Amino acid sequence: MEEKKKKSIWPIFLIAGIVVFLAAVFLALCLGIVGIYLIFVSKSRNNNTYSYANTVANMNTTNMPSTVVTTAGAPYDYTFVNNALTKDETQVEAWINNYYPGSTITKTDYSGGKDAWWVVTLTSPVNPVSINGYIVNYDSVEFHFRDGYAERISFILYGDSSVFNSMYNDISAIYGQQQPYVGKNDLLTKLTDPGYEYVSYAWYESDFDGYYSLSLTRTNHQSQDKVDVSIMKY
Repeated sequence: MEEKKKKSIWPIFLIAGIVVFLAAVFLALCLGIVGIYLIFVSKSRNNNTYSYANTVANMNTTNMPSTVVTTAGAPYDYTFVNNALTKDETQVEAWINNYYPGSTITKTDYSGGKDAWWVVTLTSPVNPVSINGYIVNYDSVEFHFRDGYAERISFILYGDSSVFNSMYNDISAIYGQQQPYVGKNDLLTKLTDPGYEYVSYAWYESDFDGYYSLSLTRTNHQSQDKVDVSIMKY
């Protein structure tokens, strides 16, 4: 009888041993996966060290176009952005007050203050901007800041697709044709703003002036057409 009990207990010990072994293997596997994940995250964080502030500090300005000084009342040559792009907020505000006196600035911070968007509301007629002889008229000016430095300046006007297409034809006649980037609408946008559109053309440094980049963008948001001519330095 005692021997029979021992025989019946033996499979239980065997099963328990298998369960403990499998549990140990599973635990080791989980710890290994967690360890690999932590190493990957750590490497990603170490490698993700891009800073626009660092880019500005080490920027090669040998190809920067010379600032063209124009006569009073004449269109501003686009090189007047030299004293605004890649400059800090204090310098940009002084630049705005110099070229657009009496304007108001609406400042919006994003990403905990790392990014900022300024909208310059113009209160009086302003000089248009000349880009290699092409004249851009605009209704407002906007700035995008990254790490406290101006990365992009945008000249905003309100016009429909015919205005946008005409501007593209004129600019592409100077700098060459580009493929458009067309933004895709997600389901929420389709439901809340079915007329929304986003189309953009870009001329990068080698296409534009060897230093800055240029873009032409049209959006239709809440039935309002907006055309954006931007000069950028990445």
